[in-house]
Amino acid sequence: MVMEFSHHIFSNHPECSVQVSSFTPPSGERTEHHMIFQFSRQHDNPGADTGTDCIAVLHSCMQEWLSSDPYRDSERVFARYFLKDASVQRSRIHTREVFPPACAISCIEQPPANKTGLAVWVYLKDKGHTSDRYIHYWTTEKFCLAGNVTQQTRKLLMDYQQWLQAKGCGMKGQCIRTWFFIKDIDTNYAAFAQSRTQYFSEIGMDKDTHYIASTGIEGSNGAPASYVTMDAYAVGGLEPDRITYLRGLTNLSPTNIYGVTFERGVALRLDDRTQVLISGTASIDKWGNVMHPDDIQAQTHRMWENVEVLLQEAGSSFEDVAQIIVYLRRQKDFELVRESFRSRFPSIPTVIVMGRVCRPAWLIEMECIAISHT
Repeated sequence: MVMEFSHHIFSNHPECSVQVSSFTPPSGERTEHHMIFQFSRQHDNPGADTGTDCIAVLHSCMQEWLSSDPYRDSERVFARYFLKDASVQRSRIHTREVFPPACAISCIEQPPANKTGLAVWVYLKDKGHTSDRYIHYWTTEKFCLAGNVTQQTRKLLMDYQQWLQAKGCGMKGQCIRTWFFIKDIDTNYAAFAQSRTQYFSEIGMDKDTHYIASTGIEGSNGAPASYVTMDAYAVGGLEPDRITYLRGLTNLSPTNIYGVTFERGVALRLDDRTQVLISGTASIDKWGNVMHPDDIQAQTHRMWENVEVLLQEAGSSFEDVAQIIVYLRRQKDFELVRESFRSRFPSIPTVIVMGRVCRPAWLIEMECIAISHT
């Protein structure tokens, strides 16, 4: 098997665990790992508040794990902290205790749904091999503090485009994946979406070209004046014929028909593997309608079906999925959703967080990354 999964509970802190997926291509080079570190609900003390103790315990476990074989020599590429209260916790999280300056760090207020207050997704890859001829750019926490939602969205997109252009890239050709975290999404999403669509049109992206795989979800960086925060992933040097945009039109509608502009997913055919990044996906039909209003179980199953169609379009399947993030609108749905995911995907690193989806009728959304041999 090229994908292996493991689960570890820390003996010194049994309330903390890590789920790991590790993909190694047949060549045996450049293993990449996705990890979810989180606390269990059964041990509320370290994760129930936003104090330093919870962070210190998690960092201790992360240091122990990342310093062990086979991870000690891996490059620490990206980490996202899911926080209960970003305005309080951010100042207490000293990321350089665990990650080098080159690692892209994202701290987002999206409370773990098990009420423990803190979880982390970490991405590592082997270093020391030259078989990857592309340049991978992980960019985190793009935001600004002046203006309204429309103005902030435009400014952060313009700044990101200029940053990419300085590296010989651009959003249209090289940006593969974005995450937009929107404060009070029920109020602000429409203005955000309109501003994004307008800017994309100005740089040559519309329904006749392509957009960018994306998740737009409730979230905050903790700054009171910030309405929109963006994380992004771009790949320099990747030829256009190695990028496939996923639509899933048997099950899902084009996004532009209900006023938004993103791709359902994207597949990157690298030299020794294919990476599939599935956008935030909910219970929707091919006409753009919300399916199964107020039925969390039915919405979950339709969401899985939609994701499966997208994966299949990329020549992949759930067996290749390396990590999953689940977003819930209602706290009361957590237990059912957790057991559903544990039953169907017991090994895949998964974190469930509280994050309202862009339409109030959607109770749940998920995104994932899959990796398979090219």
